[in-house]
Amino acid sequence: MSPRHDHSHDNADSSVSRRAVLRGAAVSAVGIGGLAVSSSPAQAGKKGGCDDPPMEYPRVTTRGHFDTTWWGSVYVTSGNDATNYDLAGDQIPGLDGSTPSELLVHAHGWNNDLEGGVCSVSEAGSTFDLEGYPHPVVGYTWDADYGWYNATEIAERNGAKLAAFVADYHAQNPGVAIRLCCHSLGARVVLSAVQSLDNWGYRDAVTSVTLLGGAADNGSPALEGEYGSAIERTVGRLDNFWMNDDDVLNWAYSTAEWGTAIGASSLDGTPPANYADHNVDYVPDHFSHYKPDGCLDEVLETF
Repeated sequence: MSPRHDHSHDNADSSVSRRAVLRGAAVSAVGIGGLAVSSSPAQAGKKGGCDDPPMEYPRVTTRGHFDTTWWGSVYVTSGNDATNYDLAGDQIPGLDGSTPSELLVHAHGWNNDLEGGVCSVSEAGSTFDLEGYPHPVVGYTWDADYGWYNATEIAERNGAKLAAFVADYHAQNPGVAIRLCCHSLGARVVLSAVQSLDNWGYRDAVTSVTLLGGAADNGSPALEGEYGSAIERTVGRLDNFWMNDDDVLNWAYSTAEWGTAIGASSLDGTPPANYADHNVDYVPDHFSHYKPDGCLDEVLETF
């Protein structure tokens, strides 16, 4: 059984406002090209392309922490709360008696089931290693295999849980640089974590944030947006890697969200002083940012 970590943080975010209107005029009940809007787990939960998921891969996980009612409302499952998290796989460096100089935590995107999430984060770790990153990379896996609107709420509510891990890890390893990386809807997890850390007064725990094809609004990291002020106060730097021809974000995201994703454009608004955009049109597709033919070599140049 994985270790449980229960916490009480001041001003912990017990809930996150949903997109209350499900853009009914644009989204049919059967979903948009696979963007299922039902409350049940998404039909296309995947294994991320690996046949043998390495379940020993070290990770922070909140799998099973959220579910939905039959009428579609997200709730926290019994035994969990707004900020607790679990650890799974091998021990995380820094919690095993070792003291790394850096720790990178990578959060996967939407429509990954348990095995798909493990495949996704382990592939990111393997690519970082392939590109010469010499520090440990661990995963952050979450209940991403629900319909789009439920999954976005679950992603945002995972922010406080990731923030709790960062706060705890930083307290135990104050000299370790913590880097947060994320793909697609994992951007909502990480940006919400930054917001929670800012609300709790943890202004020196995160060295960098990297968004890869982020499925969050392109104005949300701006100073006028939902996360901009927290980004400027709470992280060393934030780098957004985006591409013009991201078919998933340009069509499916824009239809579901009535907007443009930060992973498909540069920032819309006033950038925080520690924010930078990076166009990576050479990345083959939305799912390749963290793969060997993606852009992690350019990511490492920002570290």
